[in-house]
Amino acid sequence: MALVPDALQQLRTFAKRRLAHPHGQQLCHYLDGVAWEEALQDSLLVPEDMSLGFYTPFWADYTEAQRLALNHWVYILKYYRISDGERFVITTNECVADFLQGVDPEVAGLLRLEAAEERDHIAAFERVRAGIVRHHGFEGVRMPVKPLRALVTSPRTLHFLLRHFGADFIVTYYLGRGLVNHMGKAFETKVADLDIGHPAFKGISRFHTVDENRHMAVSRMMAACTYALVSRRSEASPLYEVLNQNLREAVVGYTLSDRLTKEQERAMSRLVLPQMRALRDVPTQRLEATIDAHFTGLSGMERAKNTYMPRFNQRLLDQACLSPKEKRDLFELVCSLQGNLRFFPEGYVPGAEVPAMSLEET
Repeated sequence: MALVPDALQQLRTFAKRRLAHPHGQQLCHYLDGVAWEEALQDSLLVPEDMSLGFYTPFWADYTEAQRLALNHWVYILKYYRISDGERFVITTNECVADFLQGVDPEVAGLLRLEAAEERDHIAAFERVRAGIVRHHGFEGVRMPVKPLRALVTSPRTLHFLLRHFGADFIVTYYLGRGLVNHMGKAFETKVADLDIGHPAFKGISRFHTVDENRHMAVSRMMAACTYALVSRRSEASPLYEVLNQNLREAVVGYTLSDRLTKEQERAMSRLVLPQMRALRDVPTQRLEATIDAHFTGLSGMERAKNTYMPRFNQRLLDQACLSPKEKRDLFELVCSLQGNLRFFPEGYVPGAEVPAMSLEET
């Protein structure tokens, strides 16, 4: 299998540079200096076409105040899921760092630095989320989570997978994380560049994007060079190969399944929207029809992701240290899970002659 030239050296150079200049709790510090709560009165928090229901036939039936609530809900929904993912990143990064500590302490240190940055992100967006929740009047709502969440994110589970699958698990995890990074950036870049958005919200998304760009780069490099950093099992039995394939399918399926994601987001929306102050008088039938139509049709969020992420994902998979067959299997798995999303460019399959991104395009 082909390894990206110098990918391991790129990772080690990157780790050395990042560890020499960590920037600390910059998102929380940023929030301390801006009047972000004033934006909740009348500002869009995400582009209007990303609002829940925008592309449904029911959008015209809502008042301006109700449309603003539907817009703010998408911001909460998306950053709730981003923060939830970042909690998993913290746990996994720390477990992988423990695994790599004796192999490459600087790479392990880089992963721990990322975990510290994720804690800052979570704390900052939790402050913002709490403010939006208070403003819209639905305090005390407990959000639904994906099934088996506690087991999947347990350090005990992750240490078990690392002990038994080692480098194979690391490659699978950072490939999946890279795909999720690209989905998040597709959303957040739009928020940071929103022409009529409030400067405070544009600013926090811009700061967050800077960190996540670095995390994207780490996902790409780890997926490309892990087998140079940590050797695969030298003697893999047929049983092990089957288990490894099942592990890859489970990790990628749990992470990227459009069905699982939409089940959670639909359940969250059905729970929260009737309790939002501006939406309490909306007939239940119309609100539920709006939610169903939004999650069935092609939403503004999905349109942004489909525009942004395919070539990033192509480069990630092309450079991964997997065999051609493993790449094809992963590609087919991801495409089977994508629903309305399009993770890869039209006409691309691993090994196809579709122009890839250059590093300068990130």
